[in-house]
Amino acid sequence: MGAAVTIPVISDIVAAINRAFPPEHAEEWDRVGLLAGDGNVPCTGVVLALDPNREAVRIASERGANLLVTHHPAYLAPVVPVAGAPGGGDVVHAALASGVALANAHTNLDRDPAAQRILPELLGFEQEGPLERGVLQTALITVYCPPSAAERITEAMSSAGAGSLGSYSGCSFTCSGTGRFTPLGTASPSIGAVGEEAVAEEVRIEMTASIDRVPRVMAAARSAHPYEEPLIVVSEVRRARNAAALGMVASVDTPITLSECAWRAGRAFGITPRVWGDPSKSIKRAAFATGSAGSLVGEAVTSGVDVLVGGEVRYHDATEAVERGLSVVEIGHDVSEWPLVSLLADVVRAVPGIDACPVVELPPVAGWWTPEKETR
Repeated sequence: MGAAVTIPVISDIVAAINRAFPPEHAEEWDRVGLLAGDGNVPCTGVVLALDPNREAVRIASERGANLLVTHHPAYLAPVVPVAGAPGGGDVVHAALASGVALANAHTNLDRDPAAQRILPELLGFEQEGPLERGVLQTALITVYCPPSAAERITEAMSSAGAGSLGSYSGCSFTCSGTGRFTPLGTASPSIGAVGEEAVAEEVRIEMTASIDRVPRVMAAARSAHPYEEPLIVVSEVRRARNAAALGMVASVDTPITLSECAWRAGRAFGITPRVWGDPSKSIKRAAFATGSAGSLVGEAVTSGVDVLVGGEVRYHDATEAVERGLSVVEIGHDVSEWPLVSLLADVVRAVPGIDACPVVELPPVAGWWTPEKETR
């Protein structure tokens, strides 16, 4: 007889999504992770979609799936009424009534390097680097310890969520120095004796962590530390986003016209894009961004690109962009994010034991349309 299959619980799947797309990369106003439902329930199936709407909840329920994973969150408000109210409450109410949990990865997924590469690759551009140049609020945790305990403490902090930088984990810095202290009264020092100054070789460990993970990282460092009174210091700092940034700057070897750039975008998704700028303008370098791209107009101008290709840009942002020499190609907020659902699906399908549960990716459907000819 073969070994029994361990079916993952919903929190296992959410944890895998959070590892792939760290929540600390999301905007402060965003809502990501498990937004509704019981994470301790064994998974009976997963449905993946762009939007957490009532139709997606209905499909999940009909297929016996108790988890709906989406890119967009069910709500953004800190507190949402769930008695069928609009603004996310109706979807949450329908999901809970159907026994379907809601989870998502939103702006944290937007900042994933794989997500950034999708649009430029579809249009035949070679990536140069991230578009966004902002900073990320984070915590720097510093621990002083004897050299013999450094590896154990670093591993404990990493397991608790410290040291994650983009596509890298376990990132830390260690340097050597001399520690001095005098145990007093009822102290039980691991080094030195009560009443006598101790001089010990020590190392300083530094690791970053998202602010919400600080308590458990500190607890992990404390548990792994041999000292009775270890010195563990936390500072709030800002660091460059590096690869975990919105958008991508890319280029082509041979310049194309703005009209050709827009045509490539339309062909890639089977839609008619909206274009701002001179159709004959030469395009060598472009900025790409999924979803709402208006906030990146300034970054695109600073980067010296010729065009911004994104999901949507507000009217005044688009006209300002053109005035500053930046053309704009809009392909639709939803359309630009269709490929992100597949990235989520790849993560879900890699969860151990998920083979015992059906995983269904709903086909993309545009929420808008453009007439091909006059119908009168």
